[in-house]
Amino acid sequence: MTQGPVLRQLATFAVPVALANALQAVYSMVDMVVVGQFVGSAGLSAVGIGGQLQFMFLAFGVGFGFGAQVLLSQQVGAQDKDLQPTIGTLFTLEILGAILFGLIGIALCPQLLQIMNTPEEAMQDAWWYTVICCGGMIFIYGYNAVCGILRGMGESRLPTIFIAIASLVNLALDLLFVAVLHMSAAGAALATVMAQGISFVISIIYLYRNRDRFGFDFKLRSFKPSGQHLKPILKVGIPYIAQMLMITCSMMFVNAQVNAYGVTASAVDSIGNKLNSVVNIVIGAVAMSGATMMGQCFGARKLDRVKQCYHACLAVCMVSFAVVAAAYLLIPRQIFRLFSADPAVIDMSPEYLRIGVVWVLSMATMTAPYTVIDGVGHAMLGLVISIMDGVVARIGLCILLGRFLGLQGFWLGNALAGFVTTIMAGGYYYSGRWRTRRLLLEQENTVNNS
Repeated sequence: MTQGPVLRQLATFAVPVALANALQAVYSMVDMVVVGQFVGSAGLSAVGIGGQLQFMFLAFGVGFGFGAQVLLSQQVGAQDKDLQPTIGTLFTLEILGAILFGLIGIALCPQLLQIMNTPEEAMQDAWWYTVICCGGMIFIYGYNAVCGILRGMGESRLPTIFIAIASLVNLALDLLFVAVLHMSAAGAALATVMAQGISFVISIIYLYRNRDRFGFDFKLRSFKPSGQHLKPILKVGIPYIAQMLMITCSMMFVNAQVNAYGVTASAVDSIGNKLNSVVNIVIGAVAMSGATMMGQCFGARKLDRVKQCYHACLAVCMVSFAVVAAAYLLIPRQIFRLFSADPAVIDMSPEYLRIGVVWVLSMATMTAPYTVIDGVGHAMLGLVISIMDGVVARIGLCILLGRFLGLQGFWLGNALAGFVTTIMAGGYYYSGRWRTRRLLLEQENTVNNS
């Protein structure tokens, strides 16, 4: 990714990632659609709240995978062929993390559901959904490890194939467990875990059969963590996890306030959270692709190409914003009817999606500058920005606006908070200070030599 036309290279990587994101969005929304049509608003609320809790524990797996992805992309750009220690360290981290946080999620589930102000009608279904998903965390963590390895090495097509398999399995099992066997939210969770498990097993088999190509032999000794490679992964991964947790917890705070307005507001909010995953089909693909491309270009010290990638990312995100904003403003009720037949839920959709346009704009403008931070591996700056966005701005604005505007104020505060990231990350990019950063392994070698 360090050569050739920037936009074409970005698109070549981003299109499969966008397709994977689209499949992931479908994968996620199938639970909502099937439960919404066959169970009702209480089921929608349960799946939405349970999904938020699952994502909180999933943050660790995503963070470790992202840390390895950034390290691998810089190693590939610097033409470092010794990738096995990075891959083995990542696998071990993901396995231990899945066991630990899966158990924590199961143990703390009742208390967390109470903190989330889960409506009484949705409490039992939300408990089942969360516990089953946490029980299958090993498959989700493992899938993130494989995707981090592949994307760090510039391979974006294979994760798309794996998630396509999971999406088809999830759809079939959702219809079986929820529509036919009437297992409610528990059936949706079981379908999710089984689909992820099948996808993970297939991805591992592929990686093993092509182990010479990917530089990992799968021998037991190769899973031993390497201190030299563990530190850079954690250096990027832990602040990234902290970012995700702070933003997730601040989102959970917002959602908890919304849940207090009743099951209809909770169902609307749950649908809105799933729609956010649709927005991330393109914007998330640009972020993932841009981070990999910038990491490789930064590793090769092609700094002007990093700038070209920044402008390409920004252009694609703004075009995406225009398309999503038009849909939100022109057909809000039609969009919500895909998830629910409840008239009260549908009637609330226009006011929710008008505010949703503001949220999409904040995502579109923050992505390109934040991708630079990810690509050069400046995780601590990302952490600081996340504190300002996820804790100070999001919670502060929601409390302030919620006091004066009620339910709409919480949604608006959540939407406006993202512009803090736009301003801070944009300031870092235009300052040019990212140019002086050293590669992650260079930093670690300097510390060891000293």
